[in-house]
Amino acid sequence: MKVYYLPLDSSPWSPADERLLSSVSGRRQERIKKYAYDDGRRLSLYAALITRMGISLQTGIPTASLAFQAESGHKPICLTAPGLDFSFSHTKHAVLCCISEEPPVGADIERLRPAPIKIAERFFHKEETKYVWNGSEKEQSLRFFEIWTKKEAYSKQLGLGFGLSPQSYNTLSPELASRLHTWRQDGYLCSVCCEKPSPLEIITVTEETIQNFFHPCG
Repeated sequence: MKVYYLPLDSSPWSPADERLLSSVSGRRQERIKKYAYDDGRRLSLYAALITRMGISLQTGIPTASLAFQAESGHKPICLTAPGLDFSFSHTKHAVLCCISEEPPVGADIERLRPAPIKIAERFFHKEETKYVWNGSEKEQSLRFFEIWTKKEAYSKQLGLGFGLSPQSYNTLSPELASRLHTWRQDGYLCSVCCEKPSPLEIITVTEETIQNFFHPCG
């Protein structure tokens, strides 16, 4: 399974971004334009671009030929490459995207920061909550985001989002733990969930990588 990690700075929306906008679907363009701030617009744009680039590199299908379907309440799929599954997530200044030939998959990334530990009992299984609270003061925020990203990745893998009661399942159980990969990437915590245990190939890309991929002539 290939996992693409893209750090994004807080640059304003640029002519290069505007040029790249034409490389995503009209539906995605409309979604991007609805963001009030440049950071949100750029995260949404580059999440779509990195997904197209990754699928194209894996299948050889030109990005312009890729067709997606994203119905409300359902997980997005690539109609042009039905044998692949993908999932992406973005948080402040970073995008994560996983692409797998063994569907289904789910991914989540969260920026590490002081965590709202007190909400754990509302959203976590009792064993997960205990795991968070049993950590040292320094460990609690890291454990909180470990569980949070695992739960997001698992629910995305199922295609249910948080429509699945988050308290009803325990990501630390042996059954689910074997399907989850969690790691720290710079100042972020990342989790990927897959149906079958699969080694990850983590690839760090840059804005320049993506710009050169879609517009190689500069």
